[in-house]
Amino acid sequence: MEITSGAIYQHDEFEEVLVLGVRHVFEEYDLESKDGLVVTRVVEFTTQWDGYGAMPSSIRTTPVDAFHGAVGEAIRTVDVIEPPMDGKSGRSRSE
Repeated sequence: MEITSGAIYQHDEFEEVLVLGVRHVFEEYDLESKDGLVVTRVVEFTTQWDGYGAMPSSIRTTPVDAFHGAVGEAIRTVDVIEPPMDGKSGRSRSE
């Protein structure tokens, strides 16, 4: 089963959770080669979210294997709205 960012899964312990992403945890990382020694892969997920994304205090991480053991297939997906970077329009400050 592939874990998908932006998907909601039924979790054994936390009920519905929103997956924010899967990332690598490195023991060491070489910036020049953009490669490193991966210790593990973790799933970032949240138990509380709104249309803009996760509530900051609700973000959790767990190893991919543990997450796989606690969830089934994705229930549905959500479209997270990216808030404007300048607080006024839909454009970032660099545009």
